[in-house]
Amino acid sequence: MHTRKVTLSDILSSQRQHIIPVFQRPYSWTKKNWEELWSDIQSLVNEGDNSPEHFLGPMIIDRGDTGSYVPEKYLVIDGQQRLVTLSVLLCALRDIARKHEIEHFASSVEEFLAFKTTEGKPERRLLPRSADRSAFEKIIDGSSTALENKQPIVKAYRFFLTRVRAELRTGERETFAYLNDLFTVIVARLKFVSITLEDSDDPTKIYESMNFKGKVLLVADLIRNYVLMHLPNGDNQDAFFNEEWEPFEKLFTDNDRDQPDSKELEDFYYRYLIAQRDYFAKRLVYSKYKDHLKDFLEDTKSKEKNTEATEAKSDSLRRLLDDQKRYATYYLRIIHPHRENDQELKAAFERFGYLDARTATPLLMSLYARYDNDADTGHISKRTFLKMTNAMESFIIRRSVLRLRTRGYGLDFAQAVRKSESLQGLWDHFDGRDWPEDSTIEETLVEFPLYLRERKKARLILEQLENSFGHKEQVDLSDPDKIQIEHILPQKKELSPEWKEMLGEDAFKIHERYRDTLGNLTLTGYNQELGAKSFPEKKKEYAKHGSGSHLELNTYVLAQDQWTVEEIRERAKLLSERVIQIWPRPDKPQQTES
Repeated sequence: MHTRKVTLSDILSSQRQHIIPVFQRPYSWTKKNWEELWSDIQSLVNEGDNSPEHFLGPMIIDRGDTGSYVPEKYLVIDGQQRLVTLSVLLCALRDIARKHEIEHFASSVEEFLAFKTTEGKPERRLLPRSADRSAFEKIIDGSSTALENKQPIVKAYRFFLTRVRAELRTGERETFAYLNDLFTVIVARLKFVSITLEDSDDPTKIYESMNFKGKVLLVADLIRNYVLMHLPNGDNQDAFFNEEWEPFEKLFTDNDRDQPDSKELEDFYYRYLIAQRDYFAKRLVYSKYKDHLKDFLEDTKSKEKNTEATEAKSDSLRRLLDDQKRYATYYLRIIHPHRENDQELKAAFERFGYLDARTATPLLMSLYARYDNDADTGHISKRTFLKMTNAMESFIIRRSVLRLRTRGYGLDFAQAVRKSESLQGLWDHFDGRDWPEDSTIEETLVEFPLYLRERKKARLILEQLENSFGHKEQVDLSDPDKIQIEHILPQKKELSPEWKEMLGEDAFKIHERYRDTLGNLTLTGYNQELGAKSFPEKKKEYAKHGSGSHLELNTYVLAQDQWTVEEIRERAKLLSERVIQIWPRPDKPQQTES
């Protein structure tokens, strides 16, 4: 790299065009930044020629792949905020000079904003990234509509207009002399350390270094930047960003946000890379993505030996984006089931929401890709897809009941991606990772405090139990505010005299041991009305509101004359038999379909 001390005049001169690459952040300086810059400039103006040099920091540029075209194009890797701000300040000086009819001065300032090529074509010296360009160009052009915009660039322009005009209104300064002093300080006395990259320098490493030492970019930003920097110049980057990358990122924008959800985007990259490669720690997402891109480009390069290099790289990146978009669609349907149109898949993804099993997402995405693509050599039917998701649910729920470790699930499910070539393969994989057997589940569920330990899973289990009865007038269980979990034996520690009498001398111990177990839990739309009422009163409420006729879970309860430890345990056994049917664990190899 080549390093030298330069002024703004050195930068914004000759037939050069500095481009803010699309991978840079939009203009983001605020009033605090403008105040600091303005204070520094005013100090230099007031101190005159006696002031020392004032450095604004480094500016890193990379010469674009422009061939013999004019103007020469340079990509601004670092320093864009300062360059844009100073250009906007020059526009303010120019416009004030024109207001005071000092046209020769306005023309001198204009030369630092735009120039003409040898063919007479007008060009701007600085091109911000696409998001800022429209507002910036209106300011450069002196458009009367420039001030209508509310973007930060326009706010900066207003700020400097106000500050310069305030100095002129004091009457102590002659207009031209003051404007000229300001202009001289800006273009000749503010200094940069210019670092120009050479062919052997890697701009991606420079960019990463600058950001990690300063304001760290989010992982999603770094990945976007890394991909776009594989394109040769700003024009290609803009086109690729607008046509390919931005539509991909907008998939992660919902109606409540203007910008993609960066955390969700990072989580997608993490799950996507696991599905594509193997398990790794989330802190390594960026480095793993770089490995993935490198391998992808090398693979496609070997297949396209006769394709022109720039075109081949652009095509390869588009194919990569197509793959990311496809997996992003699966990811978003899994995480946000309301985006899924297929009702059976939607129900499966909703169940995973109750399981809190994000670690299973890479496997779900991989299976969805195989189901969705008929041409995939590992294509599976929807029936097989649903059986596989059911096996995953069974593995998670059964282990939750036994309080088995969840640490390591990420690795378990990542490895399952490679082991799930068939339903039998997936069963075999889980079988080797402590998939609890039926007898163990039936025994454990009788006394396992399900509501206390696994409240969301308790809701899922009760919903699926109710659905398993297949009632012809099935109740809509989707709204937890309308249908709630009810403790038949009241949840509150203070039992009423009626309950104490029914439970007997061990009432306190029975209550502590069984109140949160499956046998004592049901669903009702009248949880608040039922509360801590006695058992006979609860039965009347069930019958009065029709709960018994529409919620099969309550049928057994209504048939009992009392509610003691015997009834709770018996109901738990009956329900646990259904649980193992809903979420089976195949003990023998079964015939599978492709």
